Amino acid sequence: MANQKQSSRKSRIEKHAKKKKENFILNILIGVVFILVIIVGANILLNNDTKATVNENQSEQKATEKENVDDKAEKNESKESSESEDTEADSSSEPTDENANATEDEKTEDVTEDQESEEDEEENEIIYGQSEDPNVDQVMINQNWKPIGTVQTGDHISSYDKGTTDREEMEKAMEYATGVSVDNMIVWWVGNGGKPNENVVGTISNKDKSQIYRVYMDWVDGQGWKPTKVEKLRSIDR
Repeated sequence: MANQKQSSRKSRIEKHAKKKKENFILNILIGVVFILVIIVGANILLNNDTKATVNENQSEQKATEKENVDDKAEKNESKESSESEDTEADSSSEPTDENANATEDEKTEDVTEDQESEEDEEENEIIYGQSEDPNVDQVMINQNWKPIGTVQTGDHISSYDKGTTDREEMEKAMEYATGVSVDNMIVWWVGNGGKPNENVVGTISNKDKSQIYRVYMDWVDGQGWKPTKVEKLRSIDR
């Protein structure tokens, strides 16, 4: 009987110890869960605070940017207004420049009209005639023909060789009298026109030979060759 009591008592003690141990473990687990809940809740609160702070900062930044945009817009409007006023002020002074430009244009037009008038007068001064030479279709004399100018100095000696200064000035004088440009000119013959170093005669045509002329020229000291008569030819006469 004593052994049975002792065994029963021992069994109760072991059960009590086991239960106590289980309660201890359970309490630890509850404590761990409670700590985890606290940690998770704290993280949620921190995240919410962080998001709120970020949103607030973004809102403030947007507000600042909007203020900057508004300031720039106001400055641009002010600048445009100032430029507009300056433009209006400049426009008020432009009539003077326009008048000056108009005056210059009028002067240019006057000079052009004078030149055209002189050219018309020269054309009107051309005297047309006939010749006993059967190869001459028409004779033209213009009292307004002038010397074409020269770079030669000293005593003049006629030179008929191509490429010489005197020959080039003869060709320019023939261009002046006939209107056939040197670039489009064929010189068929050029030589003494009566007095050495004072008169020359040249026969020229354009390159397609549709215009053929005989040109008479006199030398004017210090001023160059001056056309005196042009004969329009029916065929090339060398």
